[in-house]
Amino acid sequence: MTAGRRVWAGLHLLDRQLLAHDDRPAGCVDDVELTATDDGNDLYVTAILSGPGALAYRFGARRFGRWLRRTNASVSPNPDDPTRIPFNLVTDIGSHIGVGLDEGRVGTAAGERWTREHVIEHIPGNSDAPE
Repeated sequence: MTAGRRVWAGLHLLDRQLLAHDDRPAGCVDDVELTATDDGNDLYVTAILSGPGALAYRFGARRFGRWLRRTNASVSPNPDDPTRIPFNLVTDIGSHIGVGLDEGRVGTAAGERWTREHVIEHIPGNSDAPE
């Protein structure tokens, strides 16, 4: 195992803005997934979680959080869990967290995209509003 950068998850990762590879906002880091080393003495971050359900799960609403994650995954075009971003896709840790993904592949966007396509676009007059 190679030595990696040490970060305090609560200080350097949680609640930071996610920026997609093209510097577009892609949500927030709502939680992190930790895995123990083989000897069990240390933990390392294997994924960051963003999107519906991740924050609810972090705050203790576990059943509601799991339900939100499943619902969000069912409307996502990705076959993978859209709320889970493997840590090897993180490109920058600073005042924001850079990820090597399009903003549409981050879990926060799936529910918004589905609502826009299936609800908002079908409201009469929605395209008449100025931008």
